[in-house]
Amino acid sequence: MGIFSKRNHAPDLNIEQRGLSPDTEAAFAAGETSECTASPNSALNLSYVYSAMYLISSSLAQLPLKVLKREEDNVKAAPEHPMSSLISFRFDEFQSSYKWRETEQFRCLGWGNAYTEISRRGPRPELKNHAPWLVTLQKNLNNGTYYYLVSSDDGEPAYAVDPEDMIHIKDISYNSKMGVSRIKQNAPAIEWGLAMQNYGSSFFGSNGRPTGAVSPKNELNDESWQRFKKMFKNAGSSFTSNSNRTMLLPAELSYQSFTIPPEDMQYLESRSFSRTEVASMFNVPPHMIGALENATFSNISEQVVQYVKYTIMPWVKLWEQELNYKLFTTSELKAGYYVKFNLAGLLRGTPKDRAEFYKIMVDIGAYTRQEVRALEDMNPIDGLDKPVISQNIKSVEMMDAEAVIKSKEASNGNGNENI
Repeated sequence: MGIFSKRNHAPDLNIEQRGLSPDTEAAFAAGETSECTASPNSALNLSYVYSAMYLISSSLAQLPLKVLKREEDNVKAAPEHPMSSLISFRFDEFQSSYKWRETEQFRCLGWGNAYTEISRRGPRPELKNHAPWLVTLQKNLNNGTYYYLVSSDDGEPAYAVDPEDMIHIKDISYNSKMGVSRIKQNAPAIEWGLAMQNYGSSFFGSNGRPTGAVSPKNELNDESWQRFKKMFKNAGSSFTSNSNRTMLLPAELSYQSFTIPPEDMQYLESRSFSRTEVASMFNVPPHMIGALENATFSNISEQVVQYVKYTIMPWVKLWEQELNYKLFTTSELKAGYYVKFNLAGLLRGTPKDRAEFYKIMVDIGAYTRQEVRALEDMNPIDGLDKPVISQNIKSVEMMDAEAVIKSKEASNGNGNENI
């Protein structure tokens, strides 16, 4: 335990602050800081940034998360542990376990850090997640200890939380204490994507470049010019409200169409490149955020496996290690309690793929047929609890025993022939 209790108001100490200063936290949350033009909030205006962040967050949130207990060689679920229901089913009155993990992972991807406070004051523990722009890591220079300063957006006084009572999920870090926002690190790419999006909105909304010009063949006086503008405006309104109609112009007027220059024709290609950049930033397969230019059915299947292995698995390990270290006391860890995600849901595949997988696992004795039914949410059937092994699979001991039997049979056969 540090020098502060779980919810002490922050004292006036000689401190060193990590992360955002209190003066800039509100502006940063609103995406208005001068430190970085591209903020997490502004970056979410790019559909593929939102898609990438949602993809990872929802993928992690949908994985079953349980408290388990290891007893010698056996592992069993531990629903009796007070943390079990909080992280597996209902986080608080407003959030399910899914929504808590989705929110915290989304914040970590955008802001680089996600915080969940652990309160152990009452008869049962409670968890409370905090917005990353309301939490700072501070150092007491008098004794060198660190604590989290939690501010409030409803006028409540700030208070200190010990590191052991703050679940801190952080992205890549320079100082091992605070994560770095991927959006701030890749601000030029985000800003370029936003500029392309704004340009496209302006161009295709007819606010950027005119599509053509109408010019009179003869000189017009003021009265004729005003009458011409009124007529053309009325014709334009009728033209836009009635699709597939042809606009008729007086004989004394000529129309010249403006062609789209090559650099404007490359707009879609530039947007595609921006999507690929964002996919690389978040380490997700491009086809999962809508970049399907180079995707095929064969490589999409392989990319899904790589997505689970190289994108989701690192986050799963980070969450597991942080939760195991913060949620359980030393005595509970020694007793065998731990949390674990189940990635089987992301790797279920098609019914044909699952059937082939189950057959292999049953044939080698890794699964019983009853366990296969449980994995498919099917009711048990009597007589399927015992493992079965394919006749083609033999242990070393079985092979040695068969070799001894064959050797004896051969010896006996040779002896009978001599008799």
